[in-house]
Amino acid sequence: MANYQIEIERNGVTPAQFLRYIRQQCEKKGLDFGIDRETFEKPLSEGSYSYTVINGEKQCHSEEYRTVTHTRRKVASYQIQGGFTRHYYTDELEEYQETELYHNDWTTDGADAPCKAEICKTFAYNCQTYILNFDGSMYNEICGFTFDDEKIGHGYYYQANRDAQ
Repeated sequence: MANYQIEIERNGVTPAQFLRYIRQQCEKKGLDFGIDRETFEKPLSEGSYSYTVINGEKQCHSEEYRTVTHTRRKVASYQIQGGFTRHYYTDELEEYQETELYHNDWTTDGADAPCKAEICKTFAYNCQTYILNFDGSMYNEICGFTFDDEKIGHGYYYQANRDAQ
């Protein structure tokens, strides 16, 4: 393993231009860049999972988007004198969907944990992999892109690797 760090910011670019530039810069330094555009833009599932081992306990946290179907009473309206509109709820039900971010926290025994801390985050245009080993060695990769208009935006990329201390 070797110690290294690379940090890149790009403005006024498309996601394809941003990822291509990162790939070129990583290749110049002999670093691995394993993020492909399709997965970066449209991951199979969105969510994050992380944990930290503290005093032998593995403290875990997860987040994921879920589309939930709800029902509600339909709203109707009628005109009254003076041109005003009155709204009321009918007895008829309708379904609607909402996408919600669910959080979950729990603690388990940390004896079998493969490392001291880990973060795996995968959202559209935002991902991170972080691993902190028990010996102090570490790997961290962050890649995020934000749109300023329909096609162009700005991105941030960071990758670091540190040997055991």
